[in-house]
Amino acid sequence: MSTHLLIGAGAGLVSAALFASAAVSAALASFLLYLCPLPLCLAGLGWGRSSILIGGLAATVVMALTLGPAASLVYALTIAAPAAFLVHLLLQARPAAGPEGGKSGGLEWYPAGRLVGAAALMAGALAGVMVLLLGPDAESYRASIAEMLPHILKALDPDDSVFKPEMVENLETVLAKALPAAFAALWLTVMLFNLWLAGYIVAASGRSLRPWPDLHGLEVPNVFVAVFAGALVASFVPGIIGLIATGFAGAMLFAYVLQGLAVIHVYSRGVPFRPLLLAVVYLGILLLGWLAIIVAILGLAEPLLGLRARSARPGSSSNNNDND
Repeated sequence: MSTHLLIGAGAGLVSAALFASAAVSAALASFLLYLCPLPLCLAGLGWGRSSILIGGLAATVVMALTLGPAASLVYALTIAAPAAFLVHLLLQARPAAGPEGGKSGGLEWYPAGRLVGAAALMAGALAGVMVLLLGPDAESYRASIAEMLPHILKALDPDDSVFKPEMVENLETVLAKALPAAFAALWLTVMLFNLWLAGYIVAASGRSLRPWPDLHGLEVPNVFVAVFAGALVASFVPGIIGLIATGFAGAMLFAYVLQGLAVIHVYSRGVPFRPLLLAVVYLGILLLGWLAIIVAILGLAEPLLGLRARSARPGSSSNNNDND
């Protein structure tokens, strides 16, 4: 058996072990689930598409044999298949265009912005599947939320000293509306982080099958502005359609947060205390939801404002090779 297949199978077994450990260990569940895509992404970006396909298939089979077909299906839909598809996109390349329409002899790799857009669409679709699984209509969906919420609150507040009965009803309403967007944003964060971490590791080890992309130049295709606007408007529609649209809107909002962060990284070059400024921005996004919306608006406005192009004006004190 070739090395690529062995690497892929091993990566799949590690990923399945992480998923299974998260399923049986409440204390480590979140941390382990966040790292489930990493072994598959490492295999794909370092050893090719065949490795990640074998890894995903091996992990899915192991999950079916150990935790049952339901867990296997969840793993395949949320981790294995998305990771394989996104790695496939990352490894796509075409001959780069040279002067006068000729070929330059180099390769043009799949842009990072298009990858983020594709991942955002996948996140929205998965959020929609989650909504439909919880209930095929709005009433069934909200009933499922109402059934789950007491168990969640019991784990957070065993003595019932914090969450009073009147608060629970309000939490049900908020959670029912926000859950699709939160799920989509969380899934997108986890998947893109694992792709980034895997790419960084294989690049440092010399195994990378493609050059490290310039994340400062991340540009979500302009067509996604219309997609985001449509999802945002549809999210106000009552019923299950509005809930599904909320997932797409949340995913696209996060995609533009990433584009806004790329703008901030580029435009802040040469600014005194830049590391402190970036740290404040990232912490603010984690702790204050409204700051993420401001950054997303900056990302949406970038095609019109051209802030990154302005930052490269002659005489500006910036280092264009800075990868921070």
